[in-house]
Amino acid sequence: MPTFNYTAKPAPDKTTTGKIEAESQQDAINKLTVSGLYPISVSPEDFSAESRKFLSFKKVSKKDLVLFTGQLSGLVESGVNIVNALKIISGQSHNKNLKSILNDIISRIKDGNSLSESLSAHKYLFSGLYSAVVRTGEASGNLKSALKGLAVFLEKEEEFRDSLVSSLIYPAFVIFVGTMTVLGLLVFVIPRLVSMFEDMGQALPLPTLILINISSFIRHYWWLIMVVASLVVFLLRRFYESPGVKVSFDKFKLGLTIAGPLILKAQISRMMRTLSLLLSSGIPISASLEVSATVLDNHVLRQEVDKFKEQISRGASLSSALKTSEFFPEFVTNVVSIGEESGSLDKALARIAGEYEKEVDRMLKTLTRMTEPVIILVMGLVVGFIVLAMLLPIFQINLIAR
Repeated sequence: MPTFNYTAKPAPDKTTTGKIEAESQQDAINKLTVSGLYPISVSPEDFSAESRKFLSFKKVSKKDLVLFTGQLSGLVESGVNIVNALKIISGQSHNKNLKSILNDIISRIKDGNSLSESLSAHKYLFSGLYSAVVRTGEASGNLKSALKGLAVFLEKEEEFRDSLVSSLIYPAFVIFVGTMTVLGLLVFVIPRLVSMFEDMGQALPLPTLILINISSFIRHYWWLIMVVASLVVFLLRRFYESPGVKVSFDKFKLGLTIAGPLILKAQISRMMRTLSLLLSSGIPISASLEVSATVLDNHVLRQEVDKFKEQISRGASLSSALKTSEFFPEFVTNVVSIGEESGSLDKALARIAGEYEKEVDRMLKTLTRMTEPVIILVMGLVVGFIVLAMLLPIFQINLIAR
C-alpha cells in the first residue's frame, strides 16, 4: 500500500508530521480526519533523484520491465482495468523496489492522473518512448494494442541484447582467465623463484631479468598502476564528453573495417524497431523520429536522423530523406520506399530491424570464432614466455654442469 507524508494539526496551537499508509491521497486525508487530525498537507512519499536512479538501475532490471509490460498487456487485454492489473502484478512481484514503484503509480492513478502521466513520474525506469506509446494508446482509446506493441518491442530488444552478450561471454571469459593466470604467475610464483636464482650466482638470461623486473614493479607499484589507469580512464571520458570529439570518434568507429558495419547495422536495427513501434502506435513521423534518435548511441547517426526530421517537415518522404545519407544502405531505402507505397511503413521498418538483427548476430558469431583462436594464441605466447623465462636459468645450470 502506498505511503503518504503528512503535516497536520491535532490542536489549533500544535503541528505534527508523519507517515500514513492509504489507498490514495484522499483516503489518507480521510484517515487523518477520522483520527482527530486536521490535515494541512498530504503528499505521496517520493524518492530523491539518487534513490530513483539506484532503484531503477540497481534493483529493477530490464528483464523485470519486460516481464511487467508483458503481464500488464495480458491483463488489460483480458479485460482487467489498469488499477486492478497493477495491483495483481504488484502482489505477484518479488522485487520490493518494483512493488514500491507500482504502488506509487496506483496511488497517482487513483488521484486522477492517467497511466502515462503516472509512468512519466518515474522517468528513470519508464523511458520517454514507453510513456509516449502509452499516452498515444490512451488518446486513441486503444491502450491494449499499445501495451501489446510495447511488450513485443521490449522482448525483441531483450532477445537482441542477450544474443550480443552471449556472443561476447566466451572471449571475455578467456581474456579474464588468461589475465588472472598471468598476474598469478607474476605476483606469487616469480618472487619465490627469484631467491633461488640469486643463490645460483650466475648471470641471468635477458628474458628472465625482464620477467623479474616486471614482477617486482607490479608487486611494489600496483597502487601506481591503478591510479594511472583510473586517471587515464577519467581523462578519456572527460575528453570524450566534448560534443566535437564524440561526433569525430563515432564517425571513426563507423569507418572501421570490421567493427564499423557491425556497429552501423546494430544501430539501424534498433532505430528501425523503435520507429516501427511508434508509427504503429499512431505517433506522427516527425515525433517518432525525434524519439527514435534518443535510442541511438552513435552521435553521427543522431545528427542524420535530425536531418531526416527537417526534410520530412518540408514535405519529403522518409525514403527520399534516407537516400541523402551516406550511412543508410540501399536495402533500407528500398524497403522503406515499398512500405510507404503499400501503406505499411511500420511493418517494413520491423522487417528491416529483424533482418539486421539476424545479420548482426551472424557477424558477431563469425567474429567470435575468428577472435577466439587469436586470443588463445596471444595468451599462450604470454604464458609460454613466462614459463620459458623461468626455465632458462635451470637449463643454463645443466649446461654448465656438463
